[in-house]
Parts: sequence; C-alpha cells; structure tokens
Amino acid sequence: MVTARALAASLLLGWAASAAAAPFSNGSFEAASVDPGSNFITLPAGDTSIASWVVVTGNIDFIGTYWQAADGNNSVDLVGNQNVGAIAQTFDTIPGSTYRVSFALAGNPEGPPTIKPLTVTVAGVTQNYSFDITGHSDPSMGYVTQSFDFVATGTSSTLQFTSDTGTDCCWGAVIDNVTVVLLAAPSASPVPLDWAHWLALPGILAMAGLFLRRRKNVAPARLPRGSPR
Repeated sequence: MVTARALAASLLLGWAASAAAAPFSNGSFEAASVDPGSNFITLPAGDTSIASWVVVTGNIDFIGTYWQAADGNNSVDLVGNQNVGAIAQTFDTIPGSTYRVSFALAGNPEGPPTIKPLTVTVAGVTQNYSFDITGHSDPSMGYVTQSFDFVATGTSSTLQFTSDTGTDCCWGAVIDNVTVVLLAAPSASPVPLDWAHWLALPGILAMAGLFLRRRKNVAPARLPRGSPR
C-alpha cells in the first residue's frame, strides 16, 4: 500500500535531485569571457572572467599559450604583478561525503623565488605544496600532479589556491587541470534542501493526501450477475 508519507518522500526526493545546483567545473580554465591568446592577462581581486572562478586576493595572471599548459591551452599563474594572489571556486557538496582534489602544479620559470609556494584550502582542510623551477622553462613547465582528500561539512564547499612569494613580485605557483571527484557518500545521506524546498513541503504533502483519498473513494467495479468471481 502506498502511504501519504512514502508518496510525499518520493515526490520530494525526485524534485530535490532535479534542482541540484552547480558542480565543480572549468578546472582547466578553458571557459572564460576574456581570451589571453598567446600571451597573458592580469586579473584583479574580484574578477570573475574565468568561468566558475573568482580572484580573491591580490591579482593573478591568466595564461594562454604563452607557455606550456597541463591540459588544453590555458593555465593560471597565481601571482600577477604583486607578491600574492589567490583564486577560488564554490561548488555543491554532500555533507559527510569524501572528495578528492587533484591538480597539476608548476611554477613561473621566469623569475624568483626558485621554490614557488602554494597553499590549498577547502572545508577546513589546508594543504601546503612547493615547486622547484630549476631546469624548467616556458616550453617545458614540468607539471606535477598533486592530490588530497577532504570531507565536506556543508552543502557547498569553497576550494582556494593561494601563492604568496613573500617579497618577490610577479612569478608564482602555476596551476592547471583541477578536478574534484566524489569518492564516497555517507550511507542513507539526506538530500540537502534549501529554503524553497522547505516552503513547498506542505503543498507536496497535501497533494499526496489528495491522491490517496481519491484512490480510496473509487468504488470497485461490479461484476454482471452470474459472472464468475
């Protein structure tokens, strides 16, 4: 027998799933409203020219085919014409689920420091990395794939990459090919609902109750007299 509670839960689950918002995207920085072409463009704090990303500290250099990319044509030098820069993306997550962040790391080979620092933060997790530019050049950046796992604490998480070279200007850590992959979800994890879903819940329950009342009030078909039962 279909109960009102079960029917309402089914309706709400399907609707909430269909209303899911933005997953992590554009990890190779290929989608943008500006085109660095064969050069680079310096983007200031607050800039959202790179789709899904925002510059949050200092400024960054959006690099085209000026040097080797790890994936596609573009990459990001996290230090523009200052000594620090950061870029971030906020994306949907399932609370309690484990995700893996992977990215290609290199460094601007055209200036100091030799060791490029990188700090990555997400969901209260901080990871520190460095890249030695010794022996590398624009055509041969020497990208290294780095990865770490984190557990989501909310229905959205913000992944931020920061390079702070101290007193050295203009040549920071370089990132490309960023991915975020769901590794494991908690068993029977609830579907996250925003305020609009909660406001609609009474209506969904009312619809389920009306459906069941109509089923109950439909009289069974009567068989002709003498027909076998």
